[in-house]
Amino acid sequence: MRTMWATIAVIAISILIFFLEFPRLKRKKKTKEIWCFSTLLFIAATVSILESRNVKLPNPLDYIQAFYTTIHSWIGL
Repeated sequence: MRTMWATIAVIAISILIFFLEFPRLKRKKKTKEIWCFSTLLFIAATVSILESRNVKLPNPLDYIQAFYTTIHSWIGL
């Protein structure tokens, strides 16, 4: 029940942010900024919803470590 309210809160805040920022960008005819803003807001909202639902998300450092471990094994150090 608690995760449902957290999800609703994230969605509501994301919608609020969108409706506050989008008209300004549209009025100034900044289409690139609208796409960038919308994409980043969508990604941030998605990650926030997944975090609020306790979904195990990968840590970016795990990918970096895997990359360098592979390079290290190729070099043979």
